[in-house]
Amino acid sequence: MKQHAMPFWHLIWQRIHPRTPDFHAMLLEQCDSLIQALDALESYLGDNRPEQAAMVRELVEQAHDQAQSHLDTLHRTFVTPIDREDIYAVITGIDRVFDYVATSVREIELLDIAGDRWMQKMIAQLQKGAAALRKGFELFRTDPAGGGQHGEGARLAERNVEELYRQALYDMFGGKALEEMHKRDKSVSPLDCLDYVTGQMKRREVYRHLSNSADRLANVGDLLHDLGVKYD
Repeated sequence: MKQHAMPFWHLIWQRIHPRTPDFHAMLLEQCDSLIQALDALESYLGDNRPEQAAMVRELVEQAHDQAQSHLDTLHRTFVTPIDREDIYAVITGIDRVFDYVATSVREIELLDIAGDRWMQKMIAQLQKGAAALRKGFELFRTDPAGGGQHGEGARLAERNVEELYRQALYDMFGGKALEEMHKRDKSVSPLDCLDYVTGQMKRREVYRHLSNSADRLANVGDLLHDLGVKYD
């Protein structure tokens, strides 16, 4: 089929009034990618299969490429629906959450530990926070104030993860665990105790990375909340 050339007047119009990329849709894409990566991380913590870890890493790399593509589009766009610095802050803010998702997997592999209930609980909170961000940015297009209110969901997730982190540390080092281990086996030696503490320190590293993920998630929640106030 013969293709017709674009009329000259249309080319002039496009230069004067270039079509604005859908940055709202771009932010939703990033939220969807984050939810997908967290779901994959949850699955990995459930079975520690190497192929599942590879899936998490692949999703993280795709998300980084996605963020860079969005930034490139932002740099090439003259007119944006909201301030350029706001779009930039949200794109990079979401992207930083992925860094700690990848680091959590890397630490689990390097330290050779299995997922536990504390990690699963933290992931569940991160998933709730990411879902809240997704809902907020979806609503923001037509109702900035209503969308901004969902930023609280990400901040709540961060507070819950911090509380879980403290509970996990108490469970690890509060003395009860060693006491219970000694009750089960009276022959527990100082070396056994050292091995136990070493193993728990390894787990603490993963808890810390998940906690950092929640911090970054809360930062995006703050941005969403502030955008709701700014553009209401």
